[in-house]
Amino acid sequence: MSHPCAVASYDAEGVGAAIDWCCEHMEDGDTLTVWTSLESNLQNCSELEQLVSRHSNVEHVTGRGGGFIRGNGPVLMAWPDMADIGKLVHYGGHRIRALCVIAWNEDEIGPWVTAVRPSILGDGSAWEELTPELGMLLLEAARQAALATASPRPVCVTGMDSDFVKYAEMDAPCWLEAEPMAEPGRVRVGAHQHNREIFSAVVTLTAPPAHPSRTA
Repeated sequence: MSHPCAVASYDAEGVGAAIDWCCEHMEDGDTLTVWTSLESNLQNCSELEQLVSRHSNVEHVTGRGGGFIRGNGPVLMAWPDMADIGKLVHYGGHRIRALCVIAWNEDEIGPWVTAVRPSILGDGSAWEELTPELGMLLLEAARQAALATASPRPVCVTGMDSDFVKYAEMDAPCWLEAEPMAEPGRVRVGAHQHNREIFSAVVTLTAPPAHPSRTA
């Protein structure tokens, strides 16, 4: 994402900081878009409800209606999941000047926080142990696990389609399972913590090109 991003805790401090952060990223003629999954969800937060009702340059959109952004400016997403964020950015990315997400379940948006590294607003304790290095470790672990399934055949990794399902914990064991798929040269790797999958990847393995024989 090329625009600034932030994540806020769902409490009075976090919601207030999220509104202030979005207002700081507004320019002349901008519209502040407030996103919720359903129309009725806005009633769950009096601060957001008042923000929408009292200001003409604030617009409320819902995920059920497509969540399309009609005006340029910052977007404040309240309680989305990963699919909601992806859909909004995909269809309205060119209009988004800044994006702030109010979290209701940290597990739901942990992969987005890990990848984007947004500014932390309000209570940031949920993200204290979230490090980009951990994501790289999972990718490297998937690479090595996939190579192990082909041993002793010489192969190299030529592709990886990965999905960070949940954020990984630093102080809990992480178990990896690698299983060759029906399609030749493809291996699915899954990482589990607390009996739930937190990461998966489909790794493509390819035999290295044969060196041409030399003749005297």
